[in-house]
Amino acid sequence: MRQQVVRDVHYTWQFLKFHLRNLNSNTKPSTILEELEHYFRVTSHDLTRLEEVDGFQEWREEEAAALSALVQHRLHVLQNPRDCASAKKIYCDFRASGRGMGSHLHHLSYCFLASYGTQRTLILNTKGYNGNPEGLETFFLPLSETCTSYSKSQMVPWPGKEDSLVVHFPDWDRPNPRPKYFPKSIPKDISERLMRLHGDPFAWWIGQFFKYAMRRNKDFQNYTDNLAREMGYESPVVGLQIRRSDKLQKEAIYIDLSVYMEEVDEFYKKLELRQTVAQRRIFLATDDPEVIPEIKKKYPEYKLLYNPASVDSTREGQRKKGPSVQYFLADVYFLARSDYLVCGMTSNICRLSYELMQTLHVDASTRVSSVDRDYYFHYEVGNVVKARFPHKPRRTGELEMQEGDVVDRKDVPIHFFKHPSKNNGFQWGTNTRTKKSGYYPVYKTVEILEKANVQSFERIDRSKTE
Repeated sequence: MRQQVVRDVHYTWQFLKFHLRNLNSNTKPSTILEELEHYFRVTSHDLTRLEEVDGFQEWREEEAAALSALVQHRLHVLQNPRDCASAKKIYCDFRASGRGMGSHLHHLSYCFLASYGTQRTLILNTKGYNGNPEGLETFFLPLSETCTSYSKSQMVPWPGKEDSLVVHFPDWDRPNPRPKYFPKSIPKDISERLMRLHGDPFAWWIGQFFKYAMRRNKDFQNYTDNLAREMGYESPVVGLQIRRSDKLQKEAIYIDLSVYMEEVDEFYKKLELRQTVAQRRIFLATDDPEVIPEIKKKYPEYKLLYNPASVDSTREGQRKKGPSVQYFLADVYFLARSDYLVCGMTSNICRLSYELMQTLHVDASTRVSSVDRDYYFHYEVGNVVKARFPHKPRRTGELEMQEGDVVDRKDVPIHFFKHPSKNNGFQWGTNTRTKKSGYYPVYKTVEILEKANVQSFERIDRSKTE
């Protein structure tokens, strides 16, 4: 209920702000907006204080740590079988062409989901990725300490059979058959605990795989630590990711810097209700170098942190070169560790940073503001909401709903520019009853998560206590 209240306040504020700014009269809404803004800011502040007073936060911290430890133990046991030769494996090639680095990492999450769902050891081939001979192990610890080899002669195509020793997972993320434990679902055996704990259970679930896969090795840890000192990266800081260039060709729309900075400003205003902020900081990750002087000129009150080598590496001719991977992963590292994240969920980098952020806090679902669409997962199935209240369209393009209607939010990324989010409390979806599409009021709906059965982990869980 608390999570629902937070969501309702958020989307109601979006609705009010959007329509007050678009009043067709001579009355300036700025005064009303200022009062409303303060009201909602204080309401959010009071909800946070309530958690601290009633002991709720202490319970959440303990439960979050216990759930994460459970999943991480399961992954560790799966990845480190006692007898590698007889262990069932799933092979995944990380290096498939036609993808950006963010897309490659999300392919890794599909591979890990398949590994978890079939209880097979994941063999991930990243050798030579973008000019790095050791692939991801240039930056991260190996996925396994005991089992990294496989026999090609034993390999069979997905999904294989129960007794297949090595199954080859497809290079793209739409395997046939498609198991029910793929996005957008969470494991049934931990679903009740997870949904009670977290505002975005699926993002937490995916984040656990990246928590395991992206454990920094000593060299990459030294690199990020030194870079943090050089930039002056410290809290409070807002992670700001602005993706433009080729993304604008078919998947996203151009969004002015002022839209991003409005969200940054709102975060700091809320923070200043709780503490003194001596310096407002932004960590910027972008593929548009022109954003840097624009921020410095228009927002001089902010200290701007960024890695010049990373910005330069996003040029078309540099993206596939070896050092670019290090710069990219460092950007994700700093975005995820920011106090607040402002970005566009049409970007893989934004979604990846958000997913990793869930592993660093009890619940980081409210630590992000997307300037385009809500969080989603590529090739997902089952991203649906249920209408809590009926809705009669009042404006062109709105979606009619009856109580109990199911609205499918699935949307192919390349179609987003046709019906972008407007940050007015409405989102795009299709009513599965009427088959009509349009914008629906989010506060009148509740998300319905698929809870998928997987093989029992009872034996593995017992080993945690032995």
